[in-house]
Amino acid sequence: MLPAFFVEVHQFNIASIGLLIFLSKLVDIFTDPLIGWINDKNIFSRKIYLLIGGIFSGIALIKLFFQESIDHQFFLFFWLSLLYLGWTMFQIPYLSIGYDLEKNYFLRTKLSATREFFILIGLFCSLCIPIFLNISNHELLQNIVFLAICSGFLGLLIFCIFIPDKRIKTEKNESFLISLKNISKNKPLIRILAILFINSIANVFPMILFAFFITYVLGGDDFNRQLTLFYYFLFALLGIPFWTLISKKIGKKKTWSLSLILSAIFFILVFFVQKGDFSYFIVISCITGFCLGADLIIPPSIQADLTDIHKNKFKEDISGVMFSFITFINKFSFAIVSIFVFGIMGLLNFDVKETVTKEIELFIITSYAFVPIILKIFAGYLLSKYQLKETDLKKIQKNLYG
Repeated sequence: MLPAFFVEVHQFNIASIGLLIFLSKLVDIFTDPLIGWINDKNIFSRKIYLLIGGIFSGIALIKLFFQESIDHQFFLFFWLSLLYLGWTMFQIPYLSIGYDLEKNYFLRTKLSATREFFILIGLFCSLCIPIFLNISNHELLQNIVFLAICSGFLGLLIFCIFIPDKRIKTEKNESFLISLKNISKNKPLIRILAILFINSIANVFPMILFAFFITYVLGGDDFNRQLTLFYYFLFALLGIPFWTLISKKIGKKKTWSLSLILSAIFFILVFFVQKGDFSYFIVISCITGFCLGADLIIPPSIQADLTDIHKNKFKEDISGVMFSFITFINKFSFAIVSIFVFGIMGLLNFDVKETVTKEIELFIITSYAFVPIILKIFAGYLLSKYQLKETDLKKIQKNLYG
């Protein structure tokens, strides 16, 4: 919702928003592997990085959403960059601690599912605010930021007190460049990273264009955006236990592949939506939201398994660097899609104060639906060639941990 917020509330040019997001993401992108490597160096407890990252993110959120007026583009660039850096410093050690907490093939998925379940509860509850209270988009974001900071402080405090940092030291402590070279030799990891990248781009297109699709294609308003997101995350929440159970029965690869194909198939229905068809669009959002559950829980679980493969082969623990690739891919995807989408909309002379042209409407529809469908199918095809079963992981872990 951030791009639409700065266009509609602070009257930023749409092309400028795309460029600023792209530049701040570039700064953030290059810090991901570095933060991951620093996390693996074991200089400080990973909880220290969690706290620093949380503080950075909180301050940046306040600056971005509690300013009455923003008239300088550098302001947005600086605080966006700090927000992304703070989230990186939090997320990488957070995922890395999770890797050390559980070794079992299925329980890793269950751990990932539990984490994402509570993240989605937070998203879902935040969307209840505008549903039950008649407030503007601006006030909504301020309320969400306030709740995020309060719950974040409490959550971090509880986490640091009660969750152990079970880091297992390894024989090797390679340099950053050698670690990257070793990763490039890990073929299963490279395949999964390629799939993650393609799928991430497929997810970012509708994510960025969601608010614009609701408003300028369907003719909706803030309430329509909020209600659609409400149902989307409700069904994503319901999908978490479903995909967790399915993964136990058919494995991680087949579960993720199934969700990718189903998401692509049901997203085709977007092309049949007409202006004002909000109920129909909400149904589509419910189905695709349900499929999102597998996207959230399976990749981190697979990444944990690949970390064991790497540790077994190269005798080094680089869980921080490995999980940094997930955040790196998500951010890089967001950066390139932002500069592409908002750059094209700028060239097409998009203006929130004017009626959108047929060319802009066609571009929004194509980017929102057609591109993700093709990418999801391609990601599913690549995933079909990935091979790592529970029995394979048990052999590797027996060699690693005895």
